[in-house]
Amino acid sequence: MSTRNARGAFDAYCEDFYPAVRQLAGLPMPGRQGRGGGRGGSKRGSKRGGRGAFGSSSPKEKKAKPPRPETFDLVILDPPTLTKTAYGAVDIENDYQSLAKPCGLCVTPGGVLLATNHSHRIDVDDWLELVEKCVTKAGCVLTNVEVVSPDADDDDHPAMSDGKRPLKVAAFTLE
Repeated sequence: MSTRNARGAFDAYCEDFYPAVRQLAGLPMPGRQGRGGGRGGSKRGSKRGGRGAFGSSSPKEKKAKPPRPETFDLVILDPPTLTKTAYGAVDIENDYQSLAKPCGLCVTPGGVLLATNHSHRIDVDDWLELVEKCVTKAGCVLTNVEVVSPDADDDDHPAMSDGKRPLKVAAFTLE
C-alpha cells in the first residue's frame, strides 16, 4: 500500500470514528435529524408529506427511536495526539471527554476500557481523574483502575527531559 493510500485510509478511519462510536454507544449524532426532518421529510405547514388524517406529524407525539447501544467486553481507546477530521480536530488534550464517554458506554458491565493518552502535557493523575469522571458521568460504575507503565528500557516511548513518559495506559474495569 502506498503512503498516499495508507494516509487516505487513516483519514477515513478518523472521520468515521465519532459517528461510529456514538452510534455504538446509543447516542444521537449532533446535526442529524430523525424521520420526518431533513431532506425528503415532511415540513411543518407543508401540504405534502404529512401523516394525513390518521396520524399526527407533531414531533411531540412521535419521536425517532434512539439508536440501540452495543456493548463489548473490551473497548480500546487509543486516539492519535492530533488529527483533523470532517467533524473537527481530535485534540486529546482538550477533547478527551468526547472520546471517553461514548467508549465507556460501549463497555459491558464487568468489562474493561483500555485507554491511552500520548500527550506529554497531560499528567497521568489528571488524565486518570478525567477518564474516571467521564465514565461516571456516562452512568458506569468504576470498580478498578490499573495503570500499565512502559518498561524502563522502552525505546519507543522514551522519557521526556522531566523524566515523565508521554505514553499513559490504564485499564478501567466498569460495572
